[in-house]
Amino acid sequence: MRENYPRSRIIRLRQIPGAVIVYAVIILAFFPVAFAADSPAPTFSKEVAPILFKHCANCHRPGQIGSAVSLLSYETTRPWADSIKQQVLRREMPPWPADPNRSVKFRNDPRLTQQEIDTLIAWVDAGAPKGRDADLPPPPSFPKGWLHPKGLAPDLVISMPEFDVSAQAEIPYIRRLIKVPFTTDKWVTAMQVLPGNGAVVHHMAITEVELAPGVTPENIDNLQQVARKLGFPNGLKSTHFAVGTPANPAVHDMLGVYTPGTTIEIYGDDSAKLLKGGENLYLNFNIHYQAIGQPEKDHTQVAFWFRPDPPKHQLFRVPASGETIIADGHQLLTDAPGEKAEGTNVAIPPIPPFAENYELVGITAYTEPITIYQLQPHAHLRGKDFKYAVVYPDGREETLLTVPKYDFHWQLAYELETPLHLPAGGKLIVTAHYDNSLKNENLMHHHQHDASDVGHSPGPESEVHFREENQSWDEMFTPFIQYTIDDHDLTKAAPPNILPIVEVVGCLNEAPAASDAWVLTHASEPIMSKTQGTSSAELAAASATPLASQRYELLGVGVFNPASQEGKKVAAKGVLIKQGSLNRLNVTSLQTIAATCF
Repeated sequence: MRENYPRSRIIRLRQIPGAVIVYAVIILAFFPVAFAADSPAPTFSKEVAPILFKHCANCHRPGQIGSAVSLLSYETTRPWADSIKQQVLRREMPPWPADPNRSVKFRNDPRLTQQEIDTLIAWVDAGAPKGRDADLPPPPSFPKGWLHPKGLAPDLVISMPEFDVSAQAEIPYIRRLIKVPFTTDKWVTAMQVLPGNGAVVHHMAITEVELAPGVTPENIDNLQQVARKLGFPNGLKSTHFAVGTPANPAVHDMLGVYTPGTTIEIYGDDSAKLLKGGENLYLNFNIHYQAIGQPEKDHTQVAFWFRPDPPKHQLFRVPASGETIIADGHQLLTDAPGEKAEGTNVAIPPIPPFAENYELVGITAYTEPITIYQLQPHAHLRGKDFKYAVVYPDGREETLLTVPKYDFHWQLAYELETPLHLPAGGKLIVTAHYDNSLKNENLMHHHQHDASDVGHSPGPESEVHFREENQSWDEMFTPFIQYTIDDHDLTKAAPPNILPIVEVVGCLNEAPAASDAWVLTHASEPIMSKTQGTSSAELAAASATPLASQRYELLGVGVFNPASQEGKKVAAKGVLIKQGSLNRLNVTSLQTIAATCF
């Protein structure tokens, strides 16, 4: 009896008269058993099926990514009972890579409640009973696969040609150009990518492009091949993006992204995405298929739901890696030689062989007030972890999303439960790490790739590049965000009251009155800049800039390792925030230009 109860419990019982002790021990020993016996075990039909249908069936059904483990009936679920118990105990299913203790709340968080977990475990421990057929709820309905919560039929469905997926080897990305069937603009309130075969469609990026005059989807590839033969390695610019952001039209909107785990995107009543109409506009689908060991076919569709009038705010989905990137502690120059990495303005150095924790930090400042609705990190096989954080114009810092174990095979878009307002002058910092070592299990599964192609080996012995167009054996640093510009009047070309990006030169010092606070003293007058990053030409010009009498409070400089530059003459860039006589700079670039300041 004593083995079952804490020592403190036994000591307290000894202080009670003998007869009472006997009755107390009997009650304490057997009451839990009697109580459990009075509670019937959960059954599949009554308690378990509703949980699985709500949280799991969307993926674990025929034709979807989890089709190998269908959870639509007792007969297909029962063999997986023990596995279900282990998965929910470890909170590995439903997949939710974000760390809830180091992230804000997200409205699409699919995690089970503790009560649901306890129910599933009790069911398995009781032998996974089926229960009465009369208690079984109807299986979830997926009418034609569309998931609009109001049951609305799509306003537009675009079907892509059927594609034959080979049984083995790496499949190069497939590009499909589908003509936009409208001559006028449409405002998208919801959209959904519906893979014809979710087991082989790994991910898909959708943009809207305009083809150059005389160019058609049928001859575009031939034109690119001719251009390369003529000495243009990247071909000719035969398309350009149709929808850019107001403050920087060169940054294009990503209309849609499908990755494993995504379902349907629903936008708020006051926001929507723009699908432009016109004669030579096309939807550009960039599709990554994965082989699964047997020949397959795919016939993917995309659905759109529209609103009749323009919204208050236009949504933009863009990479947040920014013009400034720090690679393993070294800030990259915008004019450094090499191929610029996709979604960035810099050439990212390759990941060395066997590097276990290669770090990239992307910094983007916002010169106008924005509201962030969605975060979606994207990398390839070596992606290890991601963190999104913001620095407010008053210097406060907040972590929005932490993904401690990024999974290339389960890339989620995180929808903020409360959209985050970031005032003009705020900054986003995204940090990612990459594992190119023997510890990375993804690199060990050579059977999923063409191991005979040495140049494209996924093994850790390879140097891994960030290119303009990347296969999965390459890498990417593309942390997407989806946001609106708060003061943007859709009838005007650009938002008003944009804060300036400036460059200043001064002496870097730690602020005496506060720890981890940094200032520029003896600094120059601000010079307007069109870029947030820094080039070698700008650094050369800055080195000749004389010191002056200005003082700037620097915000969010921790990622630049300011302690290593203390007391040195530096060139700093960032959003200039003026409050009376106080000058703040939310820093996007910090570079040493002289070892001493005087």
